[in-house]
Amino acid sequence: MNFELSGHAQEELTNRSIPLQVVELILDSPGQILEEDGLKVYQGQFTGTNGNIYLLRVFINDQVSPVKVVTVYRTSKIKKYWRD
Repeated sequence: MNFELSGHAQEELTNRSIPLQVVELILDSPGQILEEDGLKVYQGQFTGTNGNIYLLRVFINDQVSPVKVVTVYRTSKIKKYWRD
């Protein structure tokens, strides 16, 4: 997917030590696509460098071209956000 990072998303990647490659993987092959607060949320699971499994949530604005990644974060609370 062709995308652009917002300034906030760039800061979050740095502050949370999330590799850009993981974001690219989730955007190219999401486990789920949800909608929250008018944004699409691409999310998928990945294994961190510590061996733990996390859920990466990538919030995008798809009303612009290229799509803009608004924010991104990882969480260990997979059951809280994963929809069946």
